[in-house]
Amino acid sequence: MPDLAWAVPTAIALVAATLVVAVVVIAVRVQRRSPHSRAAAGRAVSGAAAALLALDDDVDDLDLAFEAADALDAYDVPTELRRARTTAHRARDRGFDDLLVLEADTGVAARRRDQARRLHEALDAQRKRVSAVRTRLAEWERENRSPAGLLAAARRRRDDLVATSGDPEPLVDALRARFDDDDWSGAAVATDRARSALADADDALRRAEGDVEGGHIVRATVALRLAARYLREVEDGHRIALQAAGNADAEVAAARAEIREAIDVATARPQACRPGAAERLRAAAVELDDAAAAVSRRPREAVATVARVREERDELLDAAVSMRRRVEAARTALPGTLACARAALAAAETVAEAAPRATAETADGTAIHAADEKRDEAPNDADRIAQRLRVERARRHLAEARAATDATQALTAARAAWSALR
Repeated sequence: MPDLAWAVPTAIALVAATLVVAVVVIAVRVQRRSPHSRAAAGRAVSGAAAALLALDDDVDDLDLAFEAADALDAYDVPTELRRARTTAHRARDRGFDDLLVLEADTGVAARRRDQARRLHEALDAQRKRVSAVRTRLAEWERENRSPAGLLAAARRRRDDLVATSGDPEPLVDALRARFDDDDWSGAAVATDRARSALADADDALRRAEGDVEGGHIVRATVALRLAARYLREVEDGHRIALQAAGNADAEVAAARAEIREAIDVATARPQACRPGAAERLRAAAVELDDAAAAVSRRPREAVATVARVREERDELLDAAVSMRRRVEAARTALPGTLACARAALAAAETVAEAAPRATAETADGTAIHAADEKRDEAPNDADRIAQRLRVERARRHLAEARAATDATQALTAARAAWSALR
């Protein structure tokens, strides 16, 4: 029989090595998932978000510089500048995609931290490229544009805006005559702000006549962009209110019948529903009764109540209804939910776009204060990041809803869009 004396210490050594490796692997995994690692990942994601916000501002400033230089649609703008601007927009959009993925990631903290750092570096690199584009645009502007030509172009943009938008006051008057304050006050405020922005633009254009180097064309462009955003808000408010008024009666009546049926289901099959389903559905019925009583004066509120009640009904009934009934309910609920999500997105976009920050910059780095904003009234960076991410989530969910071919999937995406903005 061969001598096996060597086998025992060898086996012990192998077992010990295996234990050491196992301990090291476990320690590394614990470390990569520890509270310290999660905190570091959170800081890295926050840093990437701040970098994305800075890039977003830079891209907005680049658009502003193109518009002020009368270069957005001009035939003589070099192809390289057009492509660089398009590339900047795409990089900004990819940044939002990547950041939203990071925020939703619940995996290994160390991996999330590393991905956030790489994103941060990529965004910083893109900011440098955008800065280089700004420099090339400024050089091209000096060679191809005159102060008089830029002033004339700015005046044309102002006149075109007024001509295409028209007077918003009749739209507000029409809403005021039919509906309560909540359905027209936002449009009235937007009308006042649009007038103020147009007045600021006119003042900047007058100043530009005697001071071609004072950044007044940029000031006028900022004010005109604000005015355009507020005028769109008036049009959106008018359209949404009239659409709601046309649909609210039928929506409320249908929802009341649906809730009565849901109460019957919850009463007959309580074990298949969420706890307390019947009581919560009866409370929803009271909400619908209140909405029905005021539907003629508050149609937007009525449509929102219907969408919210239907969402709660679907959650409460759970598996108590068949798949066919769920699909039918989804088809019925989808139009109203989409309307609510779109209205919420339009309002959120106004907040995000009309006053993204207190200042913009000219091509030479001079700070230009926005037309109707003050530095101490501007939201802080954390709030701006959160707001932009909410808007981006909602946009993506609405895109999913539009692309979905199944009613239940479309409704889920539409509800996610609306929820992101509530």
